[in-house]
Amino acid sequence: MISHWLDEQIQTQKEIFSLFGSVGLRVFRKEAWRFHEIIEGIVKIGIGSIPMIAISTSFAGLVITNEIAWHMDHVLHTVEMIPGFTAQAILRELGIAIPALIFVGKVGASVTAEVGTMKVTEQIDALKLLGIDPIDYLVFPNFIASIISSACMVLIASAVTLTCAIFVAVNRYHFGIGEYLNALKNFVGMKDFFCALTKGVVFGAVIPVISCAYGFRCKGGAEGVGTATTNSVVTSTIAVITLDFILTYAFTSIF
Repeated sequence: MISHWLDEQIQTQKEIFSLFGSVGLRVFRKEAWRFHEIIEGIVKIGIGSIPMIAISTSFAGLVITNEIAWHMDHVLHTVEMIPGFTAQAILRELGIAIPALIFVGKVGASVTAEVGTMKVTEQIDALKLLGIDPIDYLVFPNFIASIISSACMVLIASAVTLTCAIFVAVNRYHFGIGEYLNALKNFVGMKDFFCALTKGVVFGAVIPVISCAYGFRCKGGAEGVGTATTNSVVTSTIAVITLDFILTYAFTSIF
C-alpha cells in the first residue's frame, strides 16, 4: 500500500516537471498563444479573485500593524518604526503569500477539478482525436493567465494591505499620512517591488501547472476527481511555502 502510494507520488512529480518543460517550450510557439482563452482565464482567475484577496489582505494589514505597534510600544517604548516594519512585512510577505494561498485554494482546485472531470469523462481523449493538443488548449492559457493575474494581485494586495496599515497608524497611533509616507522612503525601494513581483510571477506559474498535472492523472470517476483536487491543493500549498523560503533566502542574500 505504501509502496503504491509512493510510486504514484513519484510519477505525479515526474508529470509536473515534464509539464513544466512542455509549457515552457510553448512560450516560443505562436500557435500556443490562444489569446481568447488567455483573456477568459485572466477574467476568471484574476478579476474573480479580487474581492476575496482584497478582504483577506485588508484584515491582514489591520492585524500586522496592530501587532507590530503593540510590541514596539511595550518593548521599545516608541512607535516611530511602524511604517518601515509594516511596509517590509507587507511587500516581502503578506502582500504575496496571502494572494498565492488564495490562488491555490480557489484557482488551483478549480483547474484540477475541471481538467480531472475532462479526463475521467474522456473529453481529453476526444481533444486528441480532433487533433487538439490538451496542453495548448488547457494548460498554456491557464499558465499565462495565472502569471499575469498573480503579478497584478500582488500589487493590488500590497496596496490594500498598506492602505489598511496606514489607516491604523493614523487613527490609533496618531501618524500623519504625509509623515507615514515620508517614513516609507527610508525602508522601501524598487528592490522590494521587484522581489514582490518576482515571487508573484513564480507562484502564478507553479500553481496552474501542478493543478493541471494532477488533473491529467485523475482516474476513478467523481471520487478520483475529489482526491486529485485535494492532492493538488496540498502539493501547491507546500510548493508555494517552499518557494517562498527559497526566494526570500535568495533575495536577502543578494540585496
